[in-house]
Formats: sequence, structure tokens, C-alpha cells
Amino acid sequence: MAFEFKHPPDHPLRLSDWVKDLLRKAMWKGDLKPGDRLPTEEEIARELKVSKVTVREALRELESDGIIEKRRGMYGGSFVAEPNLGKFCDQVMNYYHTGGITPQQLVEFRRILEPALVAMAAERRTEEDLEKIRQNMEAFEASLDAGEVDHSVGVEFHRLISDACHNPLVSAVMAALTGVFSEILTRVPMQIEDGRIDLEYCKRFYDCLVHGRSEEARALMQEHFDTLEEIIREGRD
Repeated sequence: MAFEFKHPPDHPLRLSDWVKDLLRKAMWKGDLKPGDRLPTEEEIARELKVSKVTVREALRELESDGIIEKRRGMYGGSFVAEPNLGKFCDQVMNYYHTGGITPQQLVEFRRILEPALVAMAAERRTEEDLEKIRQNMEAFEASLDAGEVDHSVGVEFHRLISDACHNPLVSAVMAALTGVFSEILTRVPMQIEDGRIDLEYCKRFYDCLVHGRSEEARALMQEHFDTLEEIIREGRD
């Protein structure tokens, strides 16, 4: 067993929560690593002196949280899952759909976050990052020339900036935020003129990234969000 036996707690904590907590701490400590197979339900129940029903509930919740995954077949069982950013994105999306955050609150959070990110990207970006961003701008401009505003491409520009920071946590947070924001913008009747204003900002950001002008990029992002808030406000009204 990858964790030390402890008697179940006497306080009102559910036994399944206690089992889940033991397994999760074993993963945090590195006793159980991504890809490792967990002991069977019977083995865990016997070691911890709890019922298989209790263990099954704990494993079900860990699977729901994306911490473990179930595999079928001869070599199946419960395995520690690889880190999955998709779950984090889903949680943020669910938070938005259940009324936990409003579009205005999301813009406010991005206003706080993204000026720092674009400044960091100006210092850390690689030639590969610049090429991806350039291709994104070309795709966005092509959509405008075709008479439509492709929100997904426009929002993707900001995610690519976050990737240019080369920090996995930054990328995870921005992937979640831009996923929600892309959906929000599909409900805002953005005009071609608004799209061209956004494209001009993208080109100015790109120039800052190419030449490493981090503080100019930071100030430009703050200005950009003034414009973005106005577009969302007009769409809401």
C-alpha cells in the first residue's frame, strides 16, 4: 500500500472523504505518481478497515475530479491520471453558466491579469511564438475581409500571448478564461469595424512582442480593455 494505515477519524467526516483524502495525499507526496495503478477496492478496504462501498465512493469522487481514471480490460483498474487542463477549463465554464461570474467580472479579471502577461510575453517569446501569433492575425484579418468577425480566432490571440509566457499555470488559466470569453462574444453583435479595431491592437501588440517593448505592451493592453468593455456594454444594452 502506498500510504500508511491510520484508523478512521472519530469526528463526523464521511469515511469516503477520509479515504479520498488519504489517496490524494499519497499522490501529493509522490507515493502515487501519474500512471500508477492503485490497489484494488478490496485491497484498500482491507488495509483501511472500511467497506468496499466506502472505497468505491471515494474512487468515484476522485474520478469525477479528474484525479484518477478507470481503465477496462485485463490490465484495467484505477490509475492516477495525468494532469489534465481540460477539467480546469470545464470548471470555469460551468462556473460561468451557473451564474458564478458575469461577463463584466470576467473582463475585470482579465484587465488585472493580461497587462502583466503581455509584458512577460514580450520578454520571453520565441520565434515559434511569434510565428503562431502572426498566423493568428492573418486568419483574423481574412475573416474580416470575408465580411465576418471570427470571435474564436480573435480570442485565440490572447491565449497565444499567454503561451508565450512559457508558464504552464498561466496557460491553463488563460485557456479557461478565453474559452468562456469566446462563448460570451458569440452573443455580442460585434461589427466589422469593431473587429478591425481589435486587429489593429493585435498588430501593435505583435510589434511590441517582436521588439521586446514590455512596458509599452502593458500600457497598450490596459487601453485595449477600455475598448473591449465598451463593446460588451453596447452589446448588452
